[in-house]
Amino acid sequence: MNDILENISIAWSAIRINTLRAVLTIIIIGFGIMSLISMLTAVDGMKEALYKNFASVGSNTFSISNVDQLSNLRRRGAAVQGSRPIRYAEAVSFKKRFESQAVSSVSFNASSTAIAQFESVKTSPKTQVFGADENYLTLSGLQLQDGRNFLAQDISNSHKVAILGDAMKSNLFSAQAAIGKSIQLNNQNYLVIGILQKKGSSFGASQDDMVMVPVTTAQDQFISDNISYDIGVQVKEIKGLDQAIDEATGLLRTIRKLKISQDNDFYITKSDSVAGTLQQTIVYVQYFAFFIGFITLLGASVGLTNIMLVSVKERTREIGVRKAMGATFIKIRNQFLWESVVITQIGGLFGIIAGLLLGNVVATFISGSFVVPWLWIITGVLLCIIVGIFAGLYPAIKAARLDPIESLRYE
Repeated sequence: MNDILENISIAWSAIRINTLRAVLTIIIIGFGIMSLISMLTAVDGMKEALYKNFASVGSNTFSISNVDQLSNLRRRGAAVQGSRPIRYAEAVSFKKRFESQAVSSVSFNASSTAIAQFESVKTSPKTQVFGADENYLTLSGLQLQDGRNFLAQDISNSHKVAILGDAMKSNLFSAQAAIGKSIQLNNQNYLVIGILQKKGSSFGASQDDMVMVPVTTAQDQFISDNISYDIGVQVKEIKGLDQAIDEATGLLRTIRKLKISQDNDFYITKSDSVAGTLQQTIVYVQYFAFFIGFITLLGASVGLTNIMLVSVKERTREIGVRKAMGATFIKIRNQFLWESVVITQIGGLFGIIAGLLLGNVVATFISGSFVVPWLWIITGVLLCIIVGIFAGLYPAIKAARLDPIESLRYE
């Protein structure tokens, strides 16, 4: 332990004597660690946000649509050709016949190019309008901040009422109260009855900058031949989920009049399956981020090796004096190894702090969560030790092998 403390003290003295060179080395190492920690922190922030989003929905839910959502995710969001659209009459028939076993909702994406307006304030033609029923909020994990949910009569009578996302409310009303006021959607008046709690975005899709209207009202105003409705189902207990999926499959096949020989022309997706697929995708991103950071760190180690070789050359006479006074091969080697490790640890400390800040800024920007990834911090410290040894080993051995007589005569 005394030898270690002595080597650290000598290394610290050498760093103070060659401040400029040490600072440049620390910056190089710090940049490499910062690249690694920042990218991995950002990815962990995304994963944390993902866990929270799916935890709010629950693992006792599943959805039915004419598009394979899991294949869509695996293809990184590329468009996937859907099967025969699920019509509104089919979705409603399923909901009525399945209501004794589970809570169901019917919804669809009405428009992504609508214009919302309140008095003189108008949004860009990118407003997301979503048609939903009275059960949608329960199944989607969305919660009301103010006002009320849709009622069954709002759906049956196609009332022109709307629930606004948090960002949409802020854009249209600023600090004003919105409940009880009318907005226009593509020049049609809607009464605002509710405001959603802030939810954030998932992979670029904001859940706050949208307007929800009754599904029947949306289908009247936003007409399209290819509308396909989504069905959400929530069972009472998770242990009955698989049985409910089997029964839902059989019921929908009957409603869609599929023959025994025909395959399903719809897709059932469990919420935890979507989460698992997204997490799998994030793992690949994590591997890529680690690889890029490691390459950056490898480049930093090469720079440190060159600087340590310069340090050995400049201190040749000092090495000769130490050897003349009895310093062994191991003593000289350990002195330069510890100097290399101390430099990398200082650089790593600054890199970890900068990486945490930068990574969380990026994670916050993409609606992730603030995280302190202790695993990656410990990994960063260990990598700094490895880089210090790797970069300093050759210069340290070269210093330890110098001839003491030749070293003393070196000018």
